[in-house]
Amino acid sequence: MFSSQSFCGKIKNMLKEFIKGRVLVVIDAANLESAVKDLGWWIDYIKLKALFNADSLFEIRDYCVAHNTENQNNFFTFLKKNGYVLITKPLKIIQEQDIGKGKTRKANFDVEIAIDVFELQNNFDTLVLFSGDSDFDCLVRKMQERNKKVIIVSTKHHISRELIESGNKYIDLKELREFIERVKE
Repeated sequence: MFSSQSFCGKIKNMLKEFIKGRVLVVIDAANLESAVKDLGWWIDYIKLKALFNADSLFEIRDYCVAHNTENQNNFFTFLKKNGYVLITKPLKIIQEQDIGKGKTRKANFDVEIAIDVFELQNNFDTLVLFSGDSDFDCLVRKMQERNKKVIIVSTKHHISRELIESGNKYIDLKELREFIERVKE
């Protein structure tokens, strides 16, 4: 049996094979949380950050809707204290025009993520994108045109074929479970 430290080392070695230079980690929180919820487990964000060597980690960014609840505000404080850069915005509720359709809830961060990655591109060599959204295919290709490595992390039912094909490496989130799962105490 391996120790948890050797497991973490195993994953870091796997990532090191695909990572070059400085690393920017971008988390599409809605996409990531939906994926792990479907898998039946939750992320330990301390463990997730520990996957990346502190020396090469430029920044780890979490894009998340702000519900302004005490519980979520405490979680955001926890993330900030642990080195995450948070990008938030309020949930937008749109009343549908058609009678009986109700309301649509939106808090999409695709544009913010793309703009931030472009603005930060001189600060990193590898982008690790925790999302499976096909809208990021263009971003991935543009980063590769600029000699950036792009690693996509998602799950089978939350990843688009375009991202699997365009990224330098696709990692199924299930492969990381034993290293980043939040364990209830």
